[in-house]
Amino acid sequence: MRAGGCFVRPLPLDRTCSAAARRFFREAVAGLGLPGDMVHDGVTMASELAANTLHAQANVEYSGNKQRAVSGIPEFWLYLRGCGTRSEVVCKVFDSEPGWAVDAQAQPGKAPLEQVGGRGLQVVAALSAGQWGGHPSRGRLGAWKVPGKAVWFALRIPPGAEAARYGRPELGPEQAVDELEAMLTERGLGGRMVRVDEPTGDLSVLSISRHLTVWRHGKTLSWRAHAGDYQQMYVADLVDIAEQIICAHEEAALADPVIV
Repeated sequence: MRAGGCFVRPLPLDRTCSAAARRFFREAVAGLGLPGDMVHDGVTMASELAANTLHAQANVEYSGNKQRAVSGIPEFWLYLRGCGTRSEVVCKVFDSEPGWAVDAQAQPGKAPLEQVGGRGLQVVAALSAGQWGGHPSRGRLGAWKVPGKAVWFALRIPPGAEAARYGRPELGPEQAVDELEAMLTERGLGGRMVRVDEPTGDLSVLSISRHLTVWRHGKTLSWRAHAGDYQQMYVADLVDIAEQIICAHEEAALADPVIV
């Protein structure tokens, strides 16, 4: 996380998943200098998100002897985004069931509670002050990176906390595109991806599908979301950028599976 990466752990497929999520949250934020009450709220919310995965295991696939899950396993993710006074801890729990239609995507504070777990998410909405939601995504673990959904919350890091002072590695523009391309390929989007770099180094283009293209101009990355809005982010937040691009890809796939 200090180097700009993502903390990832598989969640158990039984009722110990909430306890595991609480342990993972504490493990991930250890050493970040976060206030105790913030850690307590994060632990509580992570537990609630993990509990919902008990109802979302229909797409877990097992090895031939039915003893080992090999894909579609619920996952716990945690990473940092932003910098300085805008630094945040982002916690997400992934499962391999989409959970809602693409036209009912969760916006912060507006996720369809009845579709993704009920009253536990009301706790998340309250403790996160509305900084939560859900979106289509793909797994990070397993034999193959299956589609599904990620439900998340974010907590603003107090300016005095050590994590707010972290200086993530300053990647050169082309190196950032290299990293992003590797991230998207690792998540299963590399099959049709085409990259073009201008000789001057001022512009790179990643064509992911015929409906999703990412442009790199200098130190910013931009793309058009499925809803039609253009997104633009600084290259330092590559984990979050990759997640948003995957969301745009999966939204398009849910709306029309033929186009991707």
